[in-house]
Amino acid sequence: MTLMLKRFDQPDLSCLGDNKALAIAAFGQSVAAYRYMVLAEKAADPPLCAGLQEMAARENNRRTQLQTLQEKLFSSACFFLDSHEKNMVCVGPRILDARDQAHFDDALKLLIASEKRIAGFYARYAAQTGRSEIKEIFTAFADESLQRVSLLRRMGQDIGRQINEPCPLQFLRPTTHRQ
Repeated sequence: MTLMLKRFDQPDLSCLGDNKALAIAAFGQSVAAYRYMVLAEKAADPPLCAGLQEMAARENNRRTQLQTLQEKLFSSACFFLDSHEKNMVCVGPRILDARDQAHFDDALKLLIASEKRIAGFYARYAAQTGRSEIKEIFTAFADESLQRVSLLRRMGQDIGRQINEPCPLQFLRPTTHRQ
């Protein structure tokens, strides 16, 4: 099975408020944590399993940081995220199919693509927000997401898999509003 991902056009983030951006980011971290845990359960290689479990725990910690910041800055904020907003930080379905090696490879590609997408979201939103707390955490999380891309690739190589995924890194640089 070959996984085909559509090219993702970067959404206009200028219409988002800081409160909504934090909600979207927390959603992305929550999905990432869940996906890492699912893959950890399916990983046959013990070091890979441990690495994915550690990544899941870190994603949960990041989600908590974002939710804490949102509560501090916007205590009454409550959002429904539509599919467009969810797609700003995630690639593919929330629930991953990793029942065999081919599906596991595809799930790993989705994780890498999602890490790239959320890194782009963080970097682009950090460039436009006026709040230093959000700029700081989003900039740090963008860098950490790109580090996870390298780590996931390395983890795949360590188990003998060459994971080539779409979504080149040049799409992650902050851009101005596109029409």
